[in-house]
Amino acid sequence: MSTVVVGFDGSEQARRAALWGAEEAARTGASVQLVQGVRAPLPEPVFTPMSMPVPEFVTEETMARSAEDHLAELAEEIRRGWPSLQVSTSVRIGRPVDVLADEPGDLLVLGSSGRTGIAEMFLGSTAAELVSIGGRPVVVTRSGPLDGRVVVGIDGSETSAEAIEFAFSFAARHGRELLAVYAWNDAGWAELPEQDWDHVRADLAKVLDEQLAPHRERYPAVHVAAEAAFDAPARALLQAADGAALLAVGSHGRGAVARAILGSVSHAVLHHAPCPVAVIHRR
Repeated sequence: MSTVVVGFDGSEQARRAALWGAEEAARTGASVQLVQGVRAPLPEPVFTPMSMPVPEFVTEETMARSAEDHLAELAEEIRRGWPSLQVSTSVRIGRPVDVLADEPGDLLVLGSSGRTGIAEMFLGSTAAELVSIGGRPVVVTRSGPLDGRVVVGIDGSETSAEAIEFAFSFAARHGRELLAVYAWNDAGWAELPEQDWDHVRADLAKVLDEQLAPHRERYPAVHVAAEAAFDAPARALLQAADGAALLAVGSHGRGAVARAILGSVSHAVLHHAPCPVAVIHRR
């Protein structure tokens, strides 16, 4: 990893995301690029003492200067915490989604909601759109303790394999245990005889072993637990993520054993997970 890109909008959530990104950059030897896209809003009325609205025009240049000042302060805060870290800033005129999507880098880090005023358990529109674009891993951060295990969703697909690699690498850097969750839910299974359930469990255990084996070899120091959950995938992952340091998921599932983690599952965990979520797209 060479560059961690952090999207900033002046909010406390974005500041926390920047600190999270700085820690990752420091652990991987990468640099940090703090980026903000600015676009002038529609004119807003300013009320005089006589309560007469007067339009106030905020130019993009004014917003850009203010953003540059905020980014400079944030960059200085990061340098104090990580003196050897290379930190740069960039303010560009344009829609934040477009600006961040065009910014080169190996990892994109975003806050959970920014200026929207929505509760932190919900995703802001900029983050939601950037996560859906793909191309590189995107981490959406949350506040709270980050000293738990790393959880990764498995479904047997190539995207799942890349999510597993991301999760193992993160767990190794931070000295965390890793829990691999293979969640499966099918209404028809409720009527299966017990002997058929045994075959299902054996098949799921085989998929877990096959998916985890190469990563276990590359990261022998990471303690790994595996769980086959007979539950709706999103619910199983959200339960496993309680108290976690990170939840990693693929952007969709298209494996030989289908339907374990779909786009809707990634969407659900992004909006409701209590911990940072990493969404890994197929390269």
